[in-house]
Amino acid sequence: MKNLLIISNDKVFFNKKRVSTKHNDIINILEATQAKFDTFLLSRSSKSIDNFSLKKKRIFKFNLKRFFFLRKKKFKVLIVSVTPRNIFFYLLLNLLIKDLKGFVYLRSDGYKEYESRLGKLGILIFALMIKCIKKKFKIISVNKNIKSPKIDYIIYPSELDKSWFEKKKSIKIKFPKLLYLGRFKKDKGVFSLIELFKDMKYKFRLTIAGDKNHPSIKFKNIKFLKEISNKKKILSLYDNHDIFILPSFTEGSPKVILESLARKKPIIIFNEIRHVKKNFKGIFTIKRNTNDLKNIIIHIVKNYSKIQNDIEENILITKKNFQNKFVDILND
Repeated sequence: MKNLLIISNDKVFFNKKRVSTKHNDIINILEATQAKFDTFLLSRSSKSIDNFSLKKKRIFKFNLKRFFFLRKKKFKVLIVSVTPRNIFFYLLLNLLIKDLKGFVYLRSDGYKEYESRLGKLGILIFALMIKCIKKKFKIISVNKNIKSPKIDYIIYPSELDKSWFEKKKSIKIKFPKLLYLGRFKKDKGVFSLIELFKDMKYKFRLTIAGDKNHPSIKFKNIKFLKEISNKKKILSLYDNHDIFILPSFTEGSPKVILESLARKKPIIIFNEIRHVKKNFKGIFTIKRNTNDLKNIIIHIVKNYSKIQNDIEENILITKKNFQNKFVDILND
């Protein structure tokens, strides 16, 4: 059995039988890798079980003892996202292992994310980190439009299983109900979205869900929901809304796009992330202003049945597709 060391900035809870995290990305990767590798995970620690969990088969918490075990064996390294902590461990391993080989997995555009947090200094910091790691590691990216010195592989994340394609609910629209499901952060465009809808003179309802850090202020026609991790509840949330809206300023390959299309929901995005549209039908790209937003909602409502028929023509990547491709890359 081959050996793989995964370095992640995610918080992960370990016990004898399971691993658990707040977000599903790392669980999806671990589920794929433990089928083909003895997988050693170096991550931050969580003290309690979180939203998503996986039964361990060949997943081990990385420690000093296991480092000496791996050092005697051949192993590859997978770094999930470029962060200062992950780069520190990369540099340390590079000093201790002469023939270090591996991959770095870019889930989003680090240049834009660091710029949104630290301005021009953030761009410089990320550029130095990516320059450091690209010399020895191959780069796996979720989108060809993500800025990077080089991209060796493209992969599209997905968590779609057969349940996403079953029992799709038919809807008669009285007035449009829009949904955003994701984190409540500035770079995700949520504050911008609220401002656009506050000024809109049109009957609508907007639900913002998926993050406990939403504002306590009440807005007319805008409803806030906390984190939802139960798949049945997430499916119901999609089915009880007519249109999905993704207001982000920066995105790599958001899984909510695939989820929305799997539930036959038209999607509105803004020009800053027009690259995520790819060749999918049913995604509408607009400028970030109230007038364009109102007009595209009216257009979608008037042509809803036709747009849903167009969406049915999309070929969507499934969780199995993603996991198989990921393992193939790691075996390259």
